Parts: sequence; structure tokens; C-alpha cells
Amino acid sequence: MDSTLEQSIRRAGRSGKLPHSVIFSGSGDLTAAARFYAAALECTQQDRPCLRCPACSKVLRGIHPDVITAGNDDGKDLSVEALRALRSDAFIQPNEGACKVFLFPDCRRLTVQDQNVLLKLVEEGPGYAAFLFCAENPGVLLPTVRSRCVELAVRPTGEENIQLLPQARTLLEAMAGGERQDMIRALVGLENGKITREALQQVLLQARSGAQQALRLRYGVPAEEPYAAAAGPLSRRLGEKQLMELCEMLGRFAQECEWNVAVGQVLGAIAAEWEETL
Repeated sequence: MDSTLEQSIRRAGRSGKLPHSVIFSGSGDLTAAARFYAAALECTQQDRPCLRCPACSKVLRGIHPDVITAGNDDGKDLSVEALRALRSDAFIQPNEGACKVFLFPDCRRLTVQDQNVLLKLVEEGPGYAAFLFCAENPGVLLPTVRSRCVELAVRPTGEENIQLLPQARTLLEAMAGGERQDMIRALVGLENGKITREALQQVLLQARSGAQQALRLRYGVPAEEPYAAAAGPLSRRLGEKQLMELCEMLGRFAQECEWNVAVGQVLGAIAAEWEETL
């Protein structure tokens, strides 16, 4: 996790001044940052979060009864029934922790109606209730919700001084060009260069970060370095839905690089799926 953010959360945890309504924004691992924050809220030790006590362990393993992840695993919007249950649950005392924490892993799934209900909870809910919102672009949340929350920016680990790999830049430029032959040329160049699965994974992860930054630009949020130059043309070429699909695709193929698959097979699959994205 972003080391600067981690230190900030630890300082607030030690002082006992952890806000109960927080938005995690940026291109880093938002849910990991939110879980770290939830551990700080539930930690039973002085150095919060200690990451060693039973409470911290349960939060990080996703089994703490008082840390609830709101939303469906199938990626659909929060149902009316689920929202009603959440609203009722917020007023029930914690089972074993100091707080009842509600974590929203993807705020794009929250409708205006959902957010208005949550706004009342944030404003009028019990003092032991905490609400952690994950939104790469905080603009997806209503201004009224944002004004009631503290916003914490989450950067990818180690990206403060990272340099964009030439192969990732070439791939992003080919995607921004939108021409099939440019994309094929970039992918063939990777294969001819005898790239390893490990190196390809890093290229794909950087390309995904570039696509995420392009999506931020579509939302009106400035792109972060070292991706700004490559993200601009990509954001002008592809729409919001296409960029979301591109981020998902690149992340999925980066994950596949951890398995025993041939590099050529991964690159061929990317070429085929890329055309469907256009």
C-alpha cells in the first residue's frame, strides 16, 4: 500500500482521531487501503493497526463480523433490499468490535437514490458506524456525500518514482491510435523481443494504469505521472465504457501471466479481445 498513506492512517490511529466517513480515491489499491483503515478502526492495540491482534487479523482476512462489504459480488448495483438491510444493520450495536464498518468497494455502483440514503446514515447514523467509500474518481459521489467525508488519495505502491516502460508506452500509443495494424505491430514486437511472462505482466500492469488514468481524464480528474502523456490521447480515443473494459482486460491478462501459459498465447488473446473493445 501507499507508504505515505499508511503512515498517515497510523498517526491518526495512535491519536484516536480516525474519521468515520472516508473516501478512498486514486489509482492505487483502494479496497486494500480501506481494509487497512478498517483494521485501524477495529484494532485493540495502541499502535493501530498493529496487524497482529485477532481483530486486525479478522479484518484483513475478511471475516470480522463488524466489517461489512456492501454490494453484490456479481458487479450489479446495490439492490433496494440490500440497502434497507444495511440501513437497519447500521443501528445495531457491533458484535465484538469498537465500530460497525461498512465498506463500499465500487462507488460507481451507487445510484443517486442509494447515495441519498447513505447521506442520511453518514449524517444521522450512530457514532459507532463508519462508512468507507472506494471511488477511483471521487466525482462519482454526490457533492453532499463528499462534503461529509474525508478524502484520502491512494497511489499505487512504489509509483512515486516509477518510470513508464517503453513497451507499455508503445502499447498505450497503439491503443490510442485505434488502428489494428499498430496494435498487432506492438504485440508482435513484444513476442519477437523474447519477453518473459514476468516482464509481460509488468508491461500489462503499467498499460492498465495508463488506461485507468485515461478514465480519470474522462471524469475530469487530472492524470498522474508517469502516465499523463500517454493517457491523454487514449482518453480522447475511447469512451468511458471502452476504457473500463480495457482496464478489466489488461488486468485479467496480467493475472494470467502468473500461470504457466505461453507468452504468445497471451498476446494472441489480447489481440483478439482488443478488436472487440473497439
